[in-house]
Parts: sequence; C-alpha cells; structure tokens
Amino acid sequence: MKDVGVRDTRNFALIGHAGDGKTSLGEALLHRAGATKDLGSVDKGTSVLSPLPEEKERRHTVSSHFYAFDWQGKHITLIDTPGDPNFLADGEIELPALDGAVLVVSCVDGAKVGTERMWRSATAAGDAVLAFVNGLDRERADFGAAIASLRKLGANPVVMALPIGAEKELRGVIDLRELKAYAPSGEIPIPPELADAVATERQRLVEAVAECDDALLEKYLGEGQLTDEEVRKGLLKGVREHQILAVLCGSATLEVGVDTLLRAAAELLPSPADREAWPGRDLADGALHPLQADPNGPFAAVVLKTVIDRYTGTLSVLRIISGTAKPEMTVLDATTGSRERIGKLFVMRGGEHVEVPEAEPGDVIAVAKLKDVHTGNVLTAEKGGVRVSELAIPKGVLSYAIQAKSKGDEDKVYTSLSRLVEEDPTLHVGREPSTGEFLLTGMGELHIRTAVQRLKRMFDAEIELKTPKVPYRETITRRVENVEGKLKKQTGGKGMFGVCYLTVEPLPRGSGFEFVDEIVGGSIPRNLIPAVEKGVQDALLRGPLTGYPVVDVRVRCIDGKHHPVDSNEMSFKLAGSYGFKAAMEQARPTLLEPIMDVEVSAPDQHVGDVMGDISQRRGRVQSTEARGTAQTIRAQVPMAEMLEYASALTSMTGAKGSFAMSFSHYDEVPAQFRDRVIAEAKARQAEPQ
Repeated sequence: MKDVGVRDTRNFALIGHAGDGKTSLGEALLHRAGATKDLGSVDKGTSVLSPLPEEKERRHTVSSHFYAFDWQGKHITLIDTPGDPNFLADGEIELPALDGAVLVVSCVDGAKVGTERMWRSATAAGDAVLAFVNGLDRERADFGAAIASLRKLGANPVVMALPIGAEKELRGVIDLRELKAYAPSGEIPIPPELADAVATERQRLVEAVAECDDALLEKYLGEGQLTDEEVRKGLLKGVREHQILAVLCGSATLEVGVDTLLRAAAELLPSPADREAWPGRDLADGALHPLQADPNGPFAAVVLKTVIDRYTGTLSVLRIISGTAKPEMTVLDATTGSRERIGKLFVMRGGEHVEVPEAEPGDVIAVAKLKDVHTGNVLTAEKGGVRVSELAIPKGVLSYAIQAKSKGDEDKVYTSLSRLVEEDPTLHVGREPSTGEFLLTGMGELHIRTAVQRLKRMFDAEIELKTPKVPYRETITRRVENVEGKLKKQTGGKGMFGVCYLTVEPLPRGSGFEFVDEIVGGSIPRNLIPAVEKGVQDALLRGPLTGYPVVDVRVRCIDGKHHPVDSNEMSFKLAGSYGFKAAMEQARPTLLEPIMDVEVSAPDQHVGDVMGDISQRRGRVQSTEARGTAQTIRAQVPMAEMLEYASALTSMTGAKGSFAMSFSHYDEVPAQFRDRVIAEAKARQAEPQ
C-alpha cells in the first residue's frame, strides 16, 4: 500500500444483475490500472475475482471478492459483488459500509430486476453511484435503449461517454467531459460523423450538471455555458447527492471505455473524507458522537464480511471508519462486549493477501483469527470508543430439512455447518421443535445447494436435502366446561389421587396459551395448582389430530379434589394432562397452518402468470406496485404452498424474478386440505421407527 492520505482513498463495489459483466469489468479495471499483468477471464477460469471452485465451475460470482490496488496516486479497493438473486444479499450487506458503487448494465437487455434492486440498495445506503453500460460489442447492443431502461428505474441518467461504433464495429468511446476519444491503445481522433451527436450530448450534460447547483444554474441561464471546472464541480455534486446517474459505456472484454470509467471513479466517487460523518455514540455515556474520517480519531471499524481461508483460517474483513488500525492492537467488539486482539493486517487481492503495516479510514483490510467477531459487528477502541450501527443481515427465504448423509457424521456435519454460517450470515441452521427437523435456510435453492457443495469441498462433510415438513399447529373451535381430569391409583402402599375440573375456550389467533387459576375453598391445595398447569402444558405439546402443538387456548382450573395422603405434584400433573386431552376431544379441534407474507418482484410481462400462480397456491394478493421495469406483488400464501416456489418462479420468469418471504400468522386449514394433512400425519406416526 502506498503512502496516500484519506482523500486519495477510494472504495467502491461493482453491482448489478447476473450475467451483465461485473466480474469481467473488474478484471478489465485491474488490468488497465496495472494491478494485474494479464486480463483475467471468467470463461477461461483465469479471473482473480472468481477464486472459488464453485465460481469457476458455474461461471458466476457466489461471494463478494476484494482487490486493493494503487493507481495514479489513489489507493482503491474494488469489490466485485454477486448478481444472482440467490447471492445478492452478500453485496447488499456491504454497501452501507462503502462509499461508492458502479452499476453495471447490459447494453443488450438493459436494466433488469437485479439491476434495479442493487441500484436501490446502493442509493438507500448513501453510496454515490456511476453506471457503466457494458457489452457494446455484442449483437443487438442498443445504447439508447439501455439509457431508457435506467430512466424506468426512476434514475436521472446523464451520458458522460458516447460509443464509437457498435457491435463488431466498436472501436472506442468519447469522453464528453474532456471532449476526447479513446481506444484501448490510447487517445484517437473524434470521428467527424459523430461531431453533431457529441455536441448534442455535451450540451445535455452541461444542462444536467447546472441543475445540480443553484449557482451553476444561474450562470448557465445567464451565459449559456460553463467552464470545464464548473462542469466537474456540478458532476461531483450531482453524483454524490444522487441528483444524477452519470453513465459511461464500453466493453469489458475488449477493454473499451474502461480507462474512462477508471478516471471517473477516481474523480467522481467520494473519498472517505467527502462523505457525511458516521452517526455514533460514546460507549461510556451514550452521547452522540459523529465520526469523521480522521486517522487520529477514536478507532472504529465495521466487519463487512467473514472469510474462511484454507491457509490463514478465519478472516474478518473490516472497513476502517475512524482512527488507525495497527498490528497487535487490542480493540473492543462493541456488538458483543468482548475484547479482541488484532494481529497482522492484510489487504486482499482476490485470493492473495498482502500484509500491510497499518490501515486508515476508508481502507478495507482483513484480520485473521478474531475469536468471536461476525459479519456486521462493530469494533472500536477500548477506551474512548464510539459505537456505530451494525450492518443489517437479511433473513433467508427458503428452507430445506437436512441430515447427515452417513450415520455417525452428525457432529462433524453440524460443526462444519456452523463454520459455514459464520462465513455466510444469510445462511441459518436451526431445529423446528414441532417437526424435529434440522433446517438449513438461505436466500434461494441455488444458495443452499452451493452451500452444500462448499461444505463437502471445505470440510469433507456431506448432507442430504429434503423438503421440510410444515410446522402445523392445532387449536379448538368452541368452549367446553367442567371437564374432569382424574388420576386415581391405588397400589399396596401409598396411592396417587388428583382430580381437576377444567373449562377450555379458544383465544384469538396468535394469543398462545393462558392458564387461569379459579380454585376457591382449597379444593386443590395452593402448592399443587402449578402441577395442574404443568400437566396441561405437557399435553399442549401433542394435539389429538396430528400430534402438532396446541395453541391459542385458555384453560380455567375451576375445581378439583384432593386426598391428604395420596395427592402430590405428579398426581395433579397427570390429572391436568388427562383433563386437557379430554377437553380437546370435546372442543372440536382443528388444524392451523402458517401463513407467509410473500413479496415477489417480476418483470412486467410475467406479472399475470405470477399472480395467477399465487391464486392457485391458495394465496391472496394484497397489493401490486410498479418499480422501474418490474412489479412488486405482495401476497399472503400458506407455507405449504411455498416449499418449492423458488424453482417455480424461476421457470415462470426465466430466472428474472425474485421473492422474499417471512412468517405472518397461523390460520385454519380449509377442510378439504385438513383431512389430507391429518391422514398423512397419522400414516407417518404408524411407520416403524
């Protein structure tokens, strides 16, 4: 790392839809900057930004990768993020901790669902964004249509570079700021036939940047022109305040327009010193303490990512916010309250890690072997520390039941899975108590299957995936009164005796369980009433219809009988259990199923198919909303109908749709489906264990 100041530091992510050339563009940027000797290729498996075997095999990015390099007095960290909907969350986690982004757009297909999602995520995170229309050398390339698609997103695209030629005739680009033309070999003359187009687009550029600043607008309206420096000033303000989306263009694979993008990124994307102060609070007293990008300020950093490296172990990737990181310093994990010792510092260059002596605000570095630090956590100084907000971790939308492929490997499998979850926080492993299944939850089917593949490669642990069981619940539909629960057992010695009378009634959905003690006159001794409640709670665990837990009931213990010698806690615990089971049989038990809040994003042309499919899944559409070139459909759908939705949506939309899902509430299963679920549950119970 060269000795550069905070104002000469840049970090930015390449974002966009899968297949639009983000990784190829990253390789071209690195090659043109002299950071790599050869131009890496995704297709040939030589990309330094796709180091994982899964990425080389599938030829798409499944995890964000970092590459730090120096160029013309700037220290730049480039982050190549995934574009597939299964892995987009990896980049979304990191965006709030970065300063800029380059939105890569296909010149053939224009902005797509992933383009829009990442553009919105970047602007919501406060990142300054440039756009690069890629693939001008491809058949059916249409620069104008790509610009129009960006307008549909609600962006204000402003062209900064014009292509020279198209498809096979692509030769270079014209930089509208400098009014110079460039090919990969260097500067070339502006073709005379493009002079009018250049003049027109330059005028549009000047008008757009003038509108970003009141003083510039006043001058432009008065004089009709701006100086080059004033245009630069307007661009800086417009890009950094999201008033405009500056658009460049070219071909990553031919390295056309890449130099122009590199210059624009270094000049227009902000340094850490240019962004607003990070909101923070003193650890000591909670007072507000905004953090500037000051190398001499209190140390603060946020963990962008966790990486499991086969040689160095676990790496925590940090974005330095304030202060200076040095080897062997002790810091506080403000998220967990634990102390951590930082060892060596590394900058990441794809799969290579280069040791550095220190890191300042804006730098993205890796630290090895922090004990209990996870993605999203905040690190700060032990004394005088300031806590900023943790990074938000999206929740998974799809679950599979898992089990070890070989008996006896359970410990190995679940230990290895915990390591994988540590690296990828959008994965979650947990147990569903009502079904007894262990569930692996992720952002989509491909996400989960890739995790399984990595589990085998990295830890030699194999698991099988199965469609999970639906966690149904049981409840009652009417009130029953004065139901007896009785235990009377007499043996040769001391007997067991307990009687309770219960009134059971349904509660509103989501209320859970309520026990009411209405005993008067000592019919059940005070010290034995909790035993009745415990017996009822035990009976709640397995309902009479399917063996699923019982919810949303109120149990009133209204009377009882006891024996001064034979009554004890066990007697009344069993009496409570028997009484509740008897009451359930009389209270018309029914089955409840989980209902999910579902949000589907799909291109306009597929909305009808998606809504029809939701209806067939017993779903109810709540609303639709236009978002750029896509529609967002919000609906409530039974979980049972969503277990294999990921593959269905992919088929319906040609892999251009995405969805998110979260639990909403439980609702009664319709009668025609209830009987089938009960029959299946009883068949499973009858199977030999």
